[in-house]
Amino acid sequence: MKLPLSVYYITQNEELRLPESLAKVVGWVDEIIVVDSGSVDKTREIAESIGARFVYNDWQGFACQKAYAASLCRNDWVLDLDADEVLSDELVENIKALFVKPLSEGVAGFRMRWVLSQPDPRHPFRHDKTKKILRLYDRRKAEIIPEKHSNNDRPQVREGRVLDIKGDVLHRTLISLEQMEQKYCQLSSEQAHFIVASRRKISGGRLFVEFPLKFLKYYLVHRQILNGWFGLSVAITGANRNFMRLAKAKEMQLLAEIERQRQAE
Repeated sequence: MKLPLSVYYITQNEELRLPESLAKVVGWVDEIIVVDSGSVDKTREIAESIGARFVYNDWQGFACQKAYAASLCRNDWVLDLDADEVLSDELVENIKALFVKPLSEGVAGFRMRWVLSQPDPRHPFRHDKTKKILRLYDRRKAEIIPEKHSNNDRPQVREGRVLDIKGDVLHRTLISLEQMEQKYCQLSSEQAHFIVASRRKISGGRLFVEFPLKFLKYYLVHRQILNGWFGLSVAITGANRNFMRLAKAKEMQLLAEIERQRQAE
């Protein structure tokens, strides 16, 4: 018996990491949805080979894409996964156990531990800060708000309790520093557009402190110091993403103001 549970993904060129993630959910969930924003590799073939529903949708940001994917699900209970996330065996068994009997009406969802787990044990990136995330939820009680260019892709709970479930989501995050840099360039641009649309002003003082503060956060609090030279590279790249989202937003605001003044003349 398959569980009354839909799993949804958002993808773009994920032929390397998607198969391992799909392998952990295929066969015991009722439905798998893959919403893609224009893959040119074998992502579609991989998804359709295991019976997933593959849908194209133009990219408007993480929040919009995930909200759209969730809207396609036929079940009330959904599991939100990224292509680089793999459920541990313990988490799979505990999710199955939840559906042995009807779930409580007062529960909106379940948090699970999210941990770094590199697919290649030789990779120098081994230590990172763990956290708990809400990924299994009831769409009647929680939803992702589809704001354009927003990267806030976590479900917002409207009613009900959120409980913890034992087991890990293994995050197969980094392929290489080049892949990380490209991803963060996209993210900083999207975040800049969101900041401008939100009419947030960026002060010069904020720009001067953003990089060093975020570097210390990633290097010390997130324990990148334990990853040696690679951790230093990750901390610098992450801090630069945070700096560039503000710098790009300030540049956009300045150019828009210059254009308004030109038109007013």
